[in-house]
Order: sequence, then C-alpha cells, then structure tokens
Amino acid sequence: MASAYAIGRDIHVGDTIVGIKGRVGFEAAAALITIKAHHLLEKHTLTKWQLQHKEYLSSFYGMHLHEGQYLDPVMRNIEAFLQSSQEQVSGTVMVTLKPYHFSLDGIISDHDLMNAKFGTYGEMNKGWTADEAKGFIKILGNQNKIYHQVNSEL
Repeated sequence: MASAYAIGRDIHVGDTIVGIKGRVGFEAAAALITIKAHHLLEKHTLTKWQLQHKEYLSSFYGMHLHEGQYLDPVMRNIEAFLQSSQEQVSGTVMVTLKPYHFSLDGIISDHDLMNAKFGTYGEMNKGWTADEAKGFIKILGNQNKIYHQVNSEL
C-alpha cells in the first residue's frame, strides 16, 4: 500500500568491515513504517532507561552482526536484553499515508505509560505540591552542586 505513495525510497551509505564506504539504493515502505510504528510503541511503553540502553545495544548488535560477529557470546546477552525489553511493547499504531511521506497519529496500548491518571504535563499538575517539587529539585541537583563547589575552589 505504502509503495504506491512513493514512501520508503532512500539511499544508505555505510562503512564496510574492510574499511571502505558503500552505497545502496532501496525501497522498503513496509519495513520503514513498521520500524517507525514499533519505535513509537516503545516510546510509549518502555521507561527512559530501557529506551536508552535498547538504542545503544541494538546499534552495537547490528554492527557486530554486520561484521560477522554473530557467534560472539555477547550477542546472546544482548538478545536476552532485547527480547525481555519487548514484553510490554504491544498495541495499535494509527498511520496516515500521504504522497512521499506518512505520519504516525497515535497509539492504543494497554501498556501505555503516557497516561493522564498519573499526572499532567505542563503548568497545571495535581501529582505533587510545590514544596515536594522543590525538594526533588534539591536532591536531584545535589551531585552537580557538590561537583561545582569542589572544582570551583581549585
């Protein structure tokens, strides 16, 4: 369906294991939309630290796989993390196809962590008081405060 809109056409430039650059043109509309939709689901269902570590480990995994390091035991370790990180990543992503591009319009998931019952984003917040926010800021900034006090005296 998406290829009829000319979605997913691109050129990839990358590094080969022997140290030269390579370029390949491709069309992968379904793969592109699926990857982007899955990433949106992950952004809604994974925690900040799960997302950060998954991004790094998946990049590392892809590079090692591309360079023929599939049998290295670290690959099994990374696979275990990646598999367990996906346990709550499920739902429906709404996608709109347009000529030459597409938009992800939202998700529906039982595991969506972006839920108004846990708090609102912006100036109006009923989840904590101003004094609680000040205490949190003070604790969170303590390490940097100490760092600057120690290093500004030198």
